[in-house]
Order: sequence, then structure tokens, then C-alpha cells
Amino acid sequence: MNKEIEFEYLYWGPLVTKFKLENDFCKELLDRGRKCEEDARSILAGILDREFLYGQEDVDWFCEKFSPYLNKHMNFLNYYHNRMFEVKLHLDKLWINFMDKQDSNPLHIHNGNLSFVMYLKVPEALKKENESYKGTDTGGPGSIKFFNSLSNDEMNIGRHSVFPEENTVWIFPASLNHMVVPFKTEDERISVSGNFHFLEKDTGKKAEKGYLKNRPIYNG
Repeated sequence: MNKEIEFEYLYWGPLVTKFKLENDFCKELLDRGRKCEEDARSILAGILDREFLYGQEDVDWFCEKFSPYLNKHMNFLNYYHNRMFEVKLHLDKLWINFMDKQDSNPLHIHNGNLSFVMYLKVPEALKKENESYKGTDTGGPGSIKFFNSLSNDEMNIGRHSVFPEENTVWIFPASLNHMVVPFKTEDERISVSGNFHFLEKDTGKKAEKGYLKNRPIYNG
């Protein structure tokens, strides 16, 4: 049989995207984050002492700067799911995480529809600690791990581990389980996260009632 066989492959599972951010954007976000004072620990899963919410002025600034990135993600999300998400996106919460030695984030999910994490500082000492790790964990100290399934045998890729890079962001479904592995390095690992909620374009009733106070930054 000499006829060439044409294969089609089924791609499925959650869409998780990564891209680089501009240096000036990240620097400004970090400078603003270091001034935040509202404790966010009571609404977050992290086992760390310093998690703070950004104020409304910071959120408005962030929405304007992040909108072009989010629009590109949403355009590909439409392609990936072969459907049009006719929605507005509202940012629910925006917070900054200052992770120190032995801090961690247990396995958890977020509220809303889309979540993201962006990395503003990854110490060189932590990179070396991760590179020298000798254990069986697929991520190692300081990494973030995504879990689409607890089954991870040779025929199913159910998890993915990522060691963070400065000035990068990952966008993922808010319902996707993830965690951060603790580390021993005596320095800060700094990240910013937030959750987006889908609102129907034709109503906006939740926004009108104050359910989400922040303006939409993606209009479909």
C-alpha cells in the first residue's frame, strides 16, 4: 500500500497561553504593588504572609495596559474552541504575591472564567536551587504546576510544570487546578494574579448592580 495516509489529531483540554510582557509595564506594576497595603490573605489559598490587593486606581491602569494582551488571547480562544465568546470581561480581583522561603500555594482553583499569573521577580538563587533539585517532582522548587487530570500515566498528559520567567504571563481557565512548590532560597519570588468574569454583552446587569465594579477590558 503506497498511498500516503492522512492523519488528523484531536487536540483537547484547557487552553493555557504564555507570552512576554513589556519591561516598563512590569516595572510599573511592581512599583505599584510594593505600595499596596490591603491584606488579601483571607480570600486566597496561599500559605504566605504577604499578599496584597491593588487599589481601584491601580486596577484601572492595569486594565488599560493589559487589554491588548487579553484581546489576543481571546481571539485565539475563539479559534481554539471553534466558537465565538460574545462576552465582556471584567476584572474581579488583582493582587500581588511576595513569596519567601518555605512559602507555598496548595492545589487550588480560582473564581471567575479566566485567571492569569505574571512574574515580576524570579531570584537567580531560586533558579540555581531549581536547577540543582534532585528529587522526583517534575517542577522542582519555585515552580507552578497545572493539573488538568490527576491521572498522569504514559498515555495521558494530565499535568504540566513551569519554572517562572520574569516578565512573562500565563493565562488559564479559572477552574484549572494549580499549585506552587515551596523553596528554600532567601529571596522574594514576586507574582501578580487576577480573575476575569465573563458577562453577557447584551445585558450587563451584574455590572449595573455592582457585582463587578471594574470596567470591561475586552468587548468580543
